[in-house]
Amino acid sequence: MAEDSIVKKGLVGAIIAGIFILAFFIIKPIIIPLIFGGLFAYIFNPIYKKLYKSTKRKNLSAAILMAGITAIVTIPLFYFASSIIKQAARSLRLIQNYNFGEVLDTFLSTELARTLSISFDTMISQVISGGMSSIQNVLFELPSFILQFAVFLFTFFFVVRDSQELKEYAAKLSPFSKSTEERFLKELRGITNAIVFGQVLIGIMQGLAVGVAFYFLGVPNALLLTGIAAIISVIPILGSWLVWLPVSFYLLASGLTFQGIFLIIYGVFFVSSIDNVARPYFLAKQSNLPIPLSIVGTIGGLYFFGLSGLILGPLVFAYALIIIEFYKEGKLNELFRK
Repeated sequence: MAEDSIVKKGLVGAIIAGIFILAFFIIKPIIIPLIFGGLFAYIFNPIYKKLYKSTKRKNLSAAILMAGITAIVTIPLFYFASSIIKQAARSLRLIQNYNFGEVLDTFLSTELARTLSISFDTMISQVISGGMSSIQNVLFELPSFILQFAVFLFTFFFVVRDSQELKEYAAKLSPFSKSTEERFLKELRGITNAIVFGQVLIGIMQGLAVGVAFYFLGVPNALLLTGIAAIISVIPILGSWLVWLPVSFYLLASGLTFQGIFLIIYGVFFVSSIDNVARPYFLAKQSNLPIPLSIVGTIGGLYFFGLSGLILGPLVFAYALIIIEFYKEGKLNELFRK
């Protein structure tokens, strides 16, 4: 009889484990849009509350907010997509046909210039090959991207609409004490705000600042370069200087001395100041996580989680730091409900 009970419990356990494993594999292909849908719902929840206060209707408020986000994402994409593709193709041809040896020969010895020119040509060929492969992959995976964007919108709509109910449901399932939950939620809010304002918005601001300079200086393919600068600026350690500095050298090599020098001064004293002043301010103000740990967590998160790692990486570090603080204070037993 006891053996039958053990077999039944083992069978039930195996069934439960199998169900959860299957659920994981089902959700795995869309885990990123689900995460982003939840994060965006959390970020835009204050706006939803204001809309709900005006409309008094949950579905309408969530739908208005979802439509606004969709417009913000899709309108610029459709408006600038053709121009960016044309500028990218033109830039690839320009770089491919550019004689780096001739330019380097004016600054370096002939032998060193030839060696560097060969290295540049090899590197550019690899970049162009990788770029073409990426474009092909984007076109090939366009249906998948549209589906994932639909999942993101679906998740966003229901999470932002039912945020209070979901919060209460999660609180009932949580094994942590109320004080621990509050600390975790505070860090989630702080990390999310720090990344959104300290990483993403500051990166976009830097990209736009660089783009304004490119436009007024008459730099070719300014729209494409602005987009690249904004994307690179979002990633820690990297920065918009990876765009404006080579462009400055290009202008100097092309005989546009004033434009080249102006861009270097503008980049060093204005664009870089946006990053050096504003980013640490937001990172330090919004979260208790030290800035070095935040940067390490962001970079590691990008490698492990992809784009969602911008928030998940520092968040994991922040939670680990909270647990370490409980341990240091001898209060590990306070982490969980009694």
